[in-house]
Amino acid sequence: MSYFKKAGHVNAELRPTKYLEERSNSEALSNGSGESSIALIVLNSPVTDHEYFGRLYGHASFRIYADGAANRIYKLLTTQHTGLGWKEALRSAPPDVIHGDLDSLDSTVWQRYNEIGVEVSKDSDQYSTDFGKAVKKVIERLPRVQDVLVLGSIGGRIDQGIGLLGELYREQKLRDPAVRLWLFSEASVSTILQPGLTTIHTPLKKGLITPNVGILPLYGPAVICTEGLEWDVQDWPTEMGGQMSTSNHIVENTISIQTNNDILFTVERVVDS
Repeated sequence: MSYFKKAGHVNAELRPTKYLEERSNSEALSNGSGESSIALIVLNSPVTDHEYFGRLYGHASFRIYADGAANRIYKLLTTQHTGLGWKEALRSAPPDVIHGDLDSLDSTVWQRYNEIGVEVSKDSDQYSTDFGKAVKKVIERLPRVQDVLVLGSIGGRIDQGIGLLGELYREQKLRDPAVRLWLFSEASVSTILQPGLTTIHTPLKKGLITPNVGILPLYGPAVICTEGLEWDVQDWPTEMGGQMSTSNHIVENTISIQTNNDILFTVERVVDS
């Protein structure tokens, strides 16, 4: 990887399958100080896979349902637990807080979450989205957070999907580099790789991810090197409107990607039919 010998950027090591696994009782969720370092933000987009949601929920110790996301989870839980009353259904996966400008929160859902003691807080700032408000709340409540799991959709309207990827970038750039945002969408796990070398653990035999990956220069032109993919590249310029490494394939249990600019890494997750 000759192009980057003098880059001097900090290396990173990632495991995108971690939060797709079931959390064992012995798994440590702390950052070494005894304080949990993982938060979950659920955005106001379709949530239909209860197991997917449950695995992300189980890994976090602080959970925010961003405004109308509470409507989505209310429907998910009451549909999943049809043999229970609504109180027991909601208590199976309560948020720590429902937060946003609350313009999308259904009044009945609001009332019922209130009845089981869930905090509902309002941020009327019209210059930030519910995503931005939720990240701000996470940092406020969990100052030593390391991973922020974001459950949202990039399907449906293209403007909203692109907008979400833009927000992911904005919020990542605003935070300490030690804080990593993960986007869990309908079919993929995505995160932003910052300049330098990133080692990514990709154990396909676990059946949680497929070999399909993309390395997308959404945030400006980049030069990348890869190892462990079917079509590896060296000192390879990539940009929107030019050549891009999409529909590439993992061929090793560990891959490496080096870049001189921020890029979006995305891997397809296994979705049960």
